[in-house]
Amino acid sequence: MSRLEAIVGALERDDLELEEALALFEEGIGCVRSAREILRVAELRIERLLEDAAREGSTEQVPAEPE
Repeated sequence: MSRLEAIVGALERDDLELEEALALFEEGIGCVRSAREILRVAELRIERLLEDAAREGSTEQVPAEPE
């Protein structure tokens, strides 16, 4: 994330050559794609964990209350 912030900061400069700007933009797009993939994998893991927890919760027997 810090690299992406640095890229944005560099792209905002007025003295940036076109080729350098294009290279930074391309690198930034790569960073965004990587971040999206990390988020996608994390979301899948969370969904699986929640599904497992729900499955385990539905099969657990609630102990009877003592009389």
